[in-house]
Amino acid sequence: MFLALDIGNSAVKGGLFDGDALVEVFSVAPPPGIADTEAPAWAEALAPHLEGHAVDRIGLVSVVPAATAAVTEALSALTDAPLTRLRVDMDLPFALAYETPGTLGVDRLVAAAAGWVQYGRPTGRSVLVVDTGTAVTYEVIHRDGVYEGGAIGAGPALMRNALQAGTAQLPDVSLTLPPDPVGRSTAGALQSGIMWSLIDSVRGMTDRLAARLPDAPRLVLTGGWSALLAEHVDRVDVHAPHLVLEGARRLTTTAP
Repeated sequence: MFLALDIGNSAVKGGLFDGDALVEVFSVAPPPGIADTEAPAWAEALAPHLEGHAVDRIGLVSVVPAATAAVTEALSALTDAPLTRLRVDMDLPFALAYETPGTLGVDRLVAAAAGWVQYGRPTGRSVLVVDTGTAVTYEVIHRDGVYEGGAIGAGPALMRNALQAGTAQLPDVSLTLPPDPVGRSTAGALQSGIMWSLIDSVRGMTDRLAARLPDAPRLVLTGGWSALLAEHVDRVDVHAPHLVLEGARRLTTTAP
């Protein structure tokens, strides 16, 4: 049994693999006061999801340094399985053309690697991977096996938070897509602006990035908003909601 963990800005996402099959997925919200959280709090949060599973190896992806050490310590209290923390300088299935690899989020890199290995390299086509969560990230992999970079934008929750923080009278709203883009209340107008802007920005950015490639790239959607986008973005080739977890498994099992 392989455990993949993705420590993100809003939650720790986990996946248990039996061989190549993803058999269980879970998400754990950070315990209160994440910056000061001790390992026992993380162990208590993670334990129910690992109970009854004989984990042989762990792959860890993290973009939250404050939580990484505590989660790692918590895992050592729950299992003696060896843990591999994925890094930008690990062996990769493509060449890097990124000018500042030290600033590249490992979650972006892992998603790009999984997208290329699973959906690009076997077909000899370029790949665009769009991961939609707290942020919306775009990864561009050339058909020659070169990771070229991408783009980063704000996800719906960040847009909502920015509007609330930067204005005096806008209300809090749920992040749901209104069927009519014309908001007939302030709440409806906010929902429309946030959610339809997400869809239209992904449509526009994927077209813009695809135009920079020599072929028609395969478009792969992943992340928390990927199901919504798959319904509204044209020419989606693959909806793979757990691509980062898949990438963590692939890169960890090929690591020394």
